[in-house]
Amino acid sequence: MTIPLSLDEDHHVHSSFSDDAVSTVAENVAAARRRGLRALCLADHVRRDSAWVPDFVAAVDGLRPAGGLDVLAGVEAKILDRAGRLDLPDGIGGTDVVLIADHQFPGDLGPVHPLQMREAIASGEATAEKVIGCLMEAIGGALDWGARALAQRMQLAHLFSILPKMGLAESDVSDAALGRLAREASAAGALLEVNEKWACPSARTVRAFAAAGVQLVASTDSHDCRDIGVYDAVRHIAGGAFSGPAHSGAGPPRPDPPRPAPSRPARSRSAEP
Repeated sequence: MTIPLSLDEDHHVHSSFSDDAVSTVAENVAAARRRGLRALCLADHVRRDSAWVPDFVAAVDGLRPAGGLDVLAGVEAKILDRAGRLDLPDGIGGTDVVLIADHQFPGDLGPVHPLQMREAIASGEATAEKVIGCLMEAIGGALDWGARALAQRMQLAHLFSILPKMGLAESDVSDAALGRLAREASAAGALLEVNEKWACPSARTVRAFAAAGVQLVASTDSHDCRDIGVYDAVRHIAGGAFSGPAHSGAGPPRPDPPRPAPSRPARSRSAEP
């Protein structure tokens, strides 16, 4: 069976423009080229007050073309509330991709820490059904808004990674709700990443999105260039979803030699919210 997921690409890689990453955009591109990757999406965390995006875009532009490597510029924004508003600044011109992330629970009045939601579920103040329903509504709202308002392509980043943080599991999401979200993602032209760092989404979710016609991409969610293009969990998820190994045109990844972490610029950056 041909599996619609290529492991010679990495569609979610952070740089020192994010506070919690150590590698520069140039180091990331160099690592991707050493590994023989065909595509790389450099994506850093933004908030509404992030003013450094033009500098990030200029840094990425300065590395293109990259000799057979398709280099994309992306920004990763969390969903803020049930309506699906994103934590995006105004100035994201020049970026190619907007990664939509469930870093916090998108409540009616704004983002809520997942541990707070875990406590609310445990105490009976909230039910798993209502929490999942709100999350699915928020993701769908973000996709709908983005399809109308964004010039960039959307990508669902580490979908459902928030669920275990709240004491829930992907198996708690009904087939009907999963199918509906997959159709919404397909209608919006969004990508679904299979994320190495968080080992999500599950094979069941990947299969449902693929059946709906959503394009799948592999991502490490790397914060260090040594991790770019190195897949273990993604291979396992793809195998479970499609009963066979994922395609890799790059061959086994070649580890990078150990190196000291580079010093980061003093400008204010954004870590995962």
